[in-house]
Amino acid sequence: MKAELIHQARALGFDCIGVTDPEATADAGRHFREFLDAGAHGDMAWLAANPERRTDPRVLWPGVRSVIMLGVNYGPDENPLAILAQRSRGAISVYAQGDDYHDLIKKRLKVLARWLVAASGCEVKVFVDTAAVMEKPLSLAAGLGWQGKHTNLVSREFGSWLFLGAIFYQCGAAAR
Repeated sequence: MKAELIHQARALGFDCIGVTDPEATADAGRHFREFLDAGAHGDMAWLAANPERRTDPRVLWPGVRSVIMLGVNYGPDENPLAILAQRSRGAISVYAQGDDYHDLIKKRLKVLARWLVAASGCEVKVFVDTAAVMEKPLSLAAGLGWQGKHTNLVSREFGSWLFLGAIFYQCGAAAR
């Protein structure tokens, strides 16, 4: 099943995929709570509201058994810093130059999720920066890369040029 999942994900344009346990964010959750307790979130009160939703995927969906993390490389073909030599032109961040990545990734996630439901008979939920999901720690746990000092996920193959998405997977008695 995992090999076919990888095949289907690659066919949809996902460049990397990994699977992890929903408990994989426990350390990141502890660090996040310490961050909040220290007041490091400043005026972003929304960040401190209901931190359990952010730190534990099972709060978002109690029956989740696995989290499938996926990445799409958005690295440019040309050197993105070349524009800086042209003082008469503005530089736009690479991730903002194309279509909205939320729409791009969510469509692909939904197609993959429908395939997964049909193939397994289980239930899924998809997320792409649309809920309080700790995408970077989950991606780390799923083997997509590591979290750099700049807090971005860094992939050995793609650097920090990845859009991330998640599929929460629930199968068995809890799914019924």
